[in-house]
Amino acid sequence: QAYAGLDGAECRVKIWEDLEKDGLAIKKEDYETRVPRSQRGGEVIEPMVSEQWFCKMETMSTPALNALKTGELTIVPKRFEKVYETWLSDCKDWCISRQLWWGHRIPVWYVHDS
Repeated sequence: QAYAGLDGAECRVKIWEDLEKDGLAIKKEDYETRVPRSQRGGEVIEPMVSEQWFCKMETMSTPALNALKTGELTIVPKRFEKVYETWLSDCKDWCISRQLWWGHRIPVWYVHDS
């Protein structure tokens, strides 16, 4: 709570002071680094930490794999069945809040009976 409401530069100074005060700082040394800056105003660009949303892939990949194995799903051409199976067998949870611009298409398609 001690750092809430501070901007990035103030927060870094305060954290370092607290680390030194508590004897947790190991050393302080100068170094050069490239700091990203805004083209318009020249302000330092700070990353914005945000909440991330994930889809549990196992609940989607298991029925999809079963559909392939039972013949309910057909992959054309047939040689891509192995690629599909490999991809779904090793799926990691999918971050759907990839911090992209609004309006970016998520790769989802719908197939209707009509």
